[in-house]
Amino acid sequence: MTRFLHAVACAAALWCLATTATQAESLYDRGRAAWSAGDYSAALTALLTFRQEPYGRRPDVDYMLGTSGCRVAERVTWGRDVLDWMLYAYALTYQSRIHVSRERDRCRDVELARLDGDLTQIVEERAAGMTGFGKTFYWAAREEQPVASYPIRRKQEMAKEELLARRIPLGEEAAAIALAQSLSPNGRALVHERFLLVSEAGHESSDLRAIGRTLNRYVGFLETAYGMVPPAHYLAVYLVKSHYDVSEMAERLHGLDVSRATVGYAFVDDTSVVAAVPEQAAGTVLHELFHLLVRERFGDVPQWLDEGMAALYEVSGRNGDRYFGLPNWRGRVLEELWDLRPDIATLIRTEWFLFDDPEQAQSMADDGRPADIKRQAANMATARYFALYLEQRGELAPVFKAMRDQGFATLEGDARDHAVGLVEATLGRDAATLDAEFADWFLSGQAQRPRDGLTPVAYGAPLYDAISDVNVRTGPSTAYSKITLLRSGKPE
Repeated sequence: MTRFLHAVACAAALWCLATTATQAESLYDRGRAAWSAGDYSAALTALLTFRQEPYGRRPDVDYMLGTSGCRVAERVTWGRDVLDWMLYAYALTYQSRIHVSRERDRCRDVELARLDGDLTQIVEERAAGMTGFGKTFYWAAREEQPVASYPIRRKQEMAKEELLARRIPLGEEAAAIALAQSLSPNGRALVHERFLLVSEAGHESSDLRAIGRTLNRYVGFLETAYGMVPPAHYLAVYLVKSHYDVSEMAERLHGLDVSRATVGYAFVDDTSVVAAVPEQAAGTVLHELFHLLVRERFGDVPQWLDEGMAALYEVSGRNGDRYFGLPNWRGRVLEELWDLRPDIATLIRTEWFLFDDPEQAQSMADDGRPADIKRQAANMATARYFALYLEQRGELAPVFKAMRDQGFATLEGDARDHAVGLVEATLGRDAATLDAEFADWFLSGQAQRPRDGLTPVAYGAPLYDAISDVNVRTGPSTAYSKITLLRSGKPE
């Protein structure tokens, strides 16, 4: 049981201020102790309160809530719905999905036995102790380039205390620089407003200041437009030359085994981003920062919204302090794979799919469901362009806030039906109408029109030389995909 709770807690724990952290941890510990002792009513009380704290929406918390509800007479149905919500709203590993599915299906009546050893299996997201959302797959019909890839996974244990110690409070610039020098002795470090920028890619200080201005403005935009709350400590961004260096940095910095096909990832525990960034290219970092910051209040963000919005701003322009998505390479993917795209209802209903997890892909194939990488590319391209469609209509922020504030809070019945209903209610149109509108918008060419009056921030293009290099170094695999590195215009 201790192994279970330690692992899942490491998967997402993050506290903003010391006082708040102590209070939140006390709530969590109280709920965990009650859950372990079989006092499920007390566990529900403490953990529901903890869930409202910053970074309280975590798979271990929802797992304890769901299994507790299943053992309290008046909360059985709700408990089952919570476990179902976990399967929809978290990027669980394959084994964790099996475990949560089993518990959901066992939740039929209150005569179930108290939690026993069978329930101490690890429930985690992707890999213990991290949230890595860095892999960007691209497929083009002209040719298929096989890239060997696998899920991010733990290679060596990192002490929670060590990761927490990397959160240097804003204003303590000397301490932040000292931390950077200890972690990257050969790198160049610079503090700019709320960012600690560390480069092993040959950036000059002027480059880092330019990147810092772009990132700070972007964080301010996310705060204003979507209510995201950045932490009270520096956000660390580690810049390297290539995807090969991302892999090396991941092992050294976070004890992770990261595929050589990964161009960047976000690590929740120490609120950091590692990315391959040539020159002043900020696109990949913008993508990863969205993944990182959204989890402060919305750790259970569904895949279509999380990936769609992160991808929206990886290629964007700016007007004043507002950021707007621009057409990008995913539009060509969607054009070429239009027949494989999900309709809007199916997109919203789609559970997290770890397209770099061969076990999950095989399980889908065994169930008769398509696990084709092309279909997954079509899903991600549709998610990105649906986000762009909503943004251009001024409807993206209302949808985001409805899913964040009402997704779990008003949960009743099937999680996927619930999500579709929330979007329909927010936009005042049913999913079929939304799909017809989206198809007309995209196929008429409106989606690819340039937008005037914007200062370019980031744009992307496939780098075929990098793709070929990956193939030479890693060899083919059964998953056919391409990797896109993001380039950007020089931030002002």
